Amino acid sequence: MSDSLSGVWSAAVTPLHDDLTVDYAAMVAHYKWLLANGCDGVAVLGTTGEANSFSVGERMGVIEAAASSSISKDKIMIGTGCCALPDTIELTKAALDAGFYQILMLPPFYYKSVGDDALFACFDHVIQRIADNRMRVVVYDFPTMTGLDIGTDLLVRLNQTYPLTVVGVKDSSGDWDDMQAVARAIPGFRTFAGTEQYLLAILKEGGAGCITATGNATSMLCRDVYAAYLSGEMLAAETAQETATATRLMLQAHGAVPAMKELMAQNSGNTAWRNMRPPMLPLSVSGAATLNKSCADLGFTLAKAA
Repeated sequence: MSDSLSGVWSAAVTPLHDDLTVDYAAMVAHYKWLLANGCDGVAVLGTTGEANSFSVGERMGVIEAAASSSISKDKIMIGTGCCALPDTIELTKAALDAGFYQILMLPPFYYKSVGDDALFACFDHVIQRIADNRMRVVVYDFPTMTGLDIGTDLLVRLNQTYPLTVVGVKDSSGDWDDMQAVARAIPGFRTFAGTEQYLLAILKEGGAGCITATGNATSMLCRDVYAAYLSGEMLAAETAQETATATRLMLQAHGAVPAMKELMAQNSGNTAWRNMRPPMLPLSVSGAATLNKSCADLGFTLAKAA
């Protein structure tokens, strides 16, 4: 699958000032750096972007700053899912009004003991209230964080009910069998692996690509996989996938989000990149040293930040 909603997408980290407010200038610069270094697109206001530590007003600020930049709107996917459906609706409308039609939507996640009918009702309510045929929803499935399982049956139901609106899923379950089942059950559905570990595998199943936290650092490695796959160079794709997988597993062992921010701080020389909104915390000095050793052992380095 090759279109604007496919390929290598990074779930972008969000830079913060020392007072823990969003650094919009650094944020936009980071998005541009990702797009110049292997990414087909950038998913913002997701788990990696610390979205659920931000108020609705702060998230609006991110949308406005991205909209005011020179980045093409089809290169950005906006995360809008909140625990309160009115907040999800407000953010989604703001994204659409700003020209961002690709929406990453997490379901309300506080109440855990709910089934498919309840989850369907959540997405149905949002889509009905917004009633905008420009919207393209990528459902965000991250059961480790939400405690909710968005399975194949629910995705089939959503896509059959809203075939032009519910067009994909970011599967961050880490369960390959689930990803494969969705890709096979809904041909043409944009199934994104939530980790580059399964990038080549999901492409072989007709999936869209990956939307990955560690893509903040591994985007060029992911690009090598994707480019080789598109050109039919399967041996090169397999080799590139081995490198991408080894790097992903190394980075996530240090905590994906703090590790990404530590690498951004070192790469840019801007120590504020280490700032995180509690309860998330940056790596300790010893943790950063261990990360650096792991990177050195793999021979992994980043392209210089802009």
